Amino acid sequence: MTAGAARPARRNVVVVFIDLVGSTELAERLDPELLRDVLDRYYQACTSGISEHGGVVEKYIGDAIMAVFGIPAGREDDALRAVRAAHAALQGVRELSDGLAPTHGIRLDVHCGVSAGEAVVIPTPGADLRVIGDTVNTAARLQSAAGVGEILVGDEVARLVRAQARLEPVPPLTLKGKSNPVRAWRVTSLEPDTGDDDDQVPLIGRAAETARLRTAYREAVRDHRCRVVTVFGVPGIGKSRLVRDFVHELPAEVTVLTGRCRSYGAGITYRPIAEMIESLGDDWPDTLEAASGAALRGLVTAHAARPPRTGEDAGVEEIARAVCALFEALARREPLVVVWEDLHWAEPTLLDLIDDLTTWLVDVPVLVVRVARPELLEARPSWGIDVGRAVAFELGALDMAQMERLVAGLAELRPPEGEVVAHAVATGPALFRRVAESSDGNPLFAELLLETLAEEGEDAPLPRTIQALLGARLDLLDDGERDVLERAATIGHVFTLDQLGVLCAAQPETRFDVDETVGLLIRRRLVRRGEAAGSFHFTQTLTRDTVYAMTRKDLRATWHLALADRISGRSGRAEAAVSSSSGEESSHGDLTHHLETACLLKREVRPDDPLLPALTERAARALVGEGTRALHRKDLPAAIALLERGRDLLPAGHPEHRPLAVRICDAGLARGEADRPYAALDMAERMLPGDPRTRLTCAVQRETLAVRFGTRPASAKPFRDLLAADPGDDLGWCRFHHLEALLRIGEGHFGAAEAALREALARARSLGDRYEENRLLSGLCELAQWSPTPLAEGLSLCAGLSARFCADRAMLLPVLVTEARLLALAGDVAEAWAVLHAADRHARDLHLDLAAAAVLQVRGLVESLIDRHAEAEALFRRAAADLHRVGQSEPARTLELYAARELLRLGRHAEAAGELARLRATGARLQARGELTLLALSAWVASLDGDHGAAGALAARAEELLARTDDPCLRGDVLADLAKVHHAAGRTGPAAEAAARALRGYAAKGAELPARRVRRWIEEERLP
Repeated sequence: MTAGAARPARRNVVVVFIDLVGSTELAERLDPELLRDVLDRYYQACTSGISEHGGVVEKYIGDAIMAVFGIPAGREDDALRAVRAAHAALQGVRELSDGLAPTHGIRLDVHCGVSAGEAVVIPTPGADLRVIGDTVNTAARLQSAAGVGEILVGDEVARLVRAQARLEPVPPLTLKGKSNPVRAWRVTSLEPDTGDDDDQVPLIGRAAETARLRTAYREAVRDHRCRVVTVFGVPGIGKSRLVRDFVHELPAEVTVLTGRCRSYGAGITYRPIAEMIESLGDDWPDTLEAASGAALRGLVTAHAARPPRTGEDAGVEEIARAVCALFEALARREPLVVVWEDLHWAEPTLLDLIDDLTTWLVDVPVLVVRVARPELLEARPSWGIDVGRAVAFELGALDMAQMERLVAGLAELRPPEGEVVAHAVATGPALFRRVAESSDGNPLFAELLLETLAEEGEDAPLPRTIQALLGARLDLLDDGERDVLERAATIGHVFTLDQLGVLCAAQPETRFDVDETVGLLIRRRLVRRGEAAGSFHFTQTLTRDTVYAMTRKDLRATWHLALADRISGRSGRAEAAVSSSSGEESSHGDLTHHLETACLLKREVRPDDPLLPALTERAARALVGEGTRALHRKDLPAAIALLERGRDLLPAGHPEHRPLAVRICDAGLARGEADRPYAALDMAERMLPGDPRTRLTCAVQRETLAVRFGTRPASAKPFRDLLAADPGDDLGWCRFHHLEALLRIGEGHFGAAEAALREALARARSLGDRYEENRLLSGLCELAQWSPTPLAEGLSLCAGLSARFCADRAMLLPVLVTEARLLALAGDVAEAWAVLHAADRHARDLHLDLAAAAVLQVRGLVESLIDRHAEAEALFRRAAADLHRVGQSEPARTLELYAARELLRLGRHAEAAGELARLRATGARLQARGELTLLALSAWVASLDGDHGAAGALAARAEELLARTDDPCLRGDVLADLAKVHHAAGRTGPAAEAAARALRGYAAKGAELPARRVRRWIEEERLP
């Protein structure tokens, strides 16, 4: 933003509060005129340091001073400037105090607080309120908590200045108006850390660039000519580290001079040259002319407390001549390398001097290394071109593999606990990859992100250090460029000119050429052209995130809503139809994102907006719709997150809370979560207190959960009469009939279960709820495996649902599993295997654990039907283990019984007996089919052990229970087992009768393959 911009802006700022200690006592002792003079001098002592460091005095509050850094434009070192300004004020007041003590008999001292954070800034001179936000209050509270002569800084400031200041933590402060204790740090000195921690990690991914520097140095030495290398790169990309590593490997006899440009302060034009001269000490060349030496020494600080002179004793030409003479004299002794750091901050006079070096230094071995950010090319475009003895290159982002290596190295160097912002971090490939992916190939960003994640966890916001670096670069933009960039960031990482046009139309007062401005942003390397025609994307994800965070929330809300209107077609314009070929995003997910974000932002900054209730309804509806689609496709984590976010937007009393609770309950159940389904039902009852439909539906769902999890006996009886009083409650009836079906399935009454599901289906269709309808159709299809419905009808149902769900693999999966089982029972094993392979592939692709367990179960059945019993036993066990893991223990125990049956068929009856004993000993609940199978297998084991009396008793009990189920295949399987029991006891007639009844059951279903196995057994045993 330009300095003259008058619009309110959301910015990162650093606020300094300085207050005079003991001012009340001072006012009591001094005459008002004398007090005014003392205070004027006190203000001058404080504000001179503030101004020198680039701060703005926002206001005077009595004898307190509030200063702000970061307006009208932010700089990456605003926090350091602020701390230095506070330190300068402290020193200035102490010097003033020393001067006043002998004559006035008083002593002065101050205490300071410094805080960084977001604020709304009105940068118009003369405005009553220029900076608004909690950052201001925090700085004031820190100042109040500081002791005499102390500077207390907040946690964010500590992060930003820890490499340039020594800090010590203070116990967390309880500050007035703050709900939680505030972490703070005491500034003990401004002595910078001397170690380069990042240099402990080997330089990664810069071999080609290092080679170019080495080549330039060798050529300079070989040819005795001046060579120039210019290294460009965005902040944090590793320019200085590259040059530092190169310099460290130079021969010992090489003279290296390094000077760094500063962004502020006195005498900054020649400050880099002064640093170079100071580094020489007394090692001046004897051949240097006296006049040149005098001009150069005039640039150097006379003592540590004074800034360097600006060359007022010598003109610009004389200084330039002296610098060249010094470099030439040094290079005649031994090769010279001159490094100019941060030239993007250099004054034009210094840039001109550097430009002239190659002309003046003609026959000496000198390598000039110029280090700058790309924005310098606007002032010196020729520096980016390889010409003559000068070469230039720009450091690009590291690739993913290089970043992961870098992050792993940084993690090993994490400091011990107790230092500023230093906490233990669980390192590992997952963390390294996350940091690497989020850092845009920037080494400094990786270091800062790793630090923040280590301290604040996975939900940590973008580090303020990164925001400061990127924010300073963004503040170089003019209003039009910033406006376009803010709109682009609201659209997302990828955007189009058409979308930008929509957001400009949302504010007709906007006046700038979008196409031209995007071109400027491309030249500034902030955005790049995308692959799709008309599309663009940010060069750095973190740049987009920073721009977005610093855009006013009311503007973001307006733009998100405009994008949502465009996607949904509300704009009414023909061009609002979003074309996928243009690279724009037009999915339901984008609409949901823009609506939800607009709603949340409006709630934060315009809670009284009369349009907010309608927007809230629209956003919640979009979230629920997207969540339901995710539930359809079995993307359960996404479904839960979307549905719960939709629920959280809805106010208490909204009728949508009831169906939402049911769907969240379904999703949690499908994920095997025990707590979430109950929590969803409890939430619905709180949101709709006293609503009889909600209360009844939630009660029905709790019984359904009891059935699913097998935690207790469940019943549907109490609900029928209650529902009869409300015949129009389609959702309540739908869920009630589904509960009935589950209970009938558990009892083995599959015909009754099928009838209940059909009643539930009718209610779902009355509701017009496609989610409920599809869920019940899928249930009916699965039930066809066990109900009396003939295989042919079941396969016909599968064919119809396969067509219905062809585009939805998650809904298609249970249909394929059912189809495979029915095909195998019918004897079409090859086709069954083909269908199972497809189902298994879908389950793996979609990471659907329950569906994968069902595939394993049917694979086990097919293996058993073709007499591969060892393979069947292993598959049944794997499926059981998977079901146990997701809380489906009752069906898991049934599969463990199937595995025991396979052991018996393999002749391993001792192992089978042990497995049956284990299951009986648990006392756990069994499904009806599980209980029947346990009795039949126990009778089989007893008969093999020769205990025919016990076997007969168990068989009789199984016969009693068999009458309670109408599953033809279950009846056939149990009767086939009982036929073996009777035959072992010599009861040929009952054995033949049981086998015949098994065949009639299989025939009724159309199950040819198990019937074939029974017929083969009859022939082998020569039964009548």
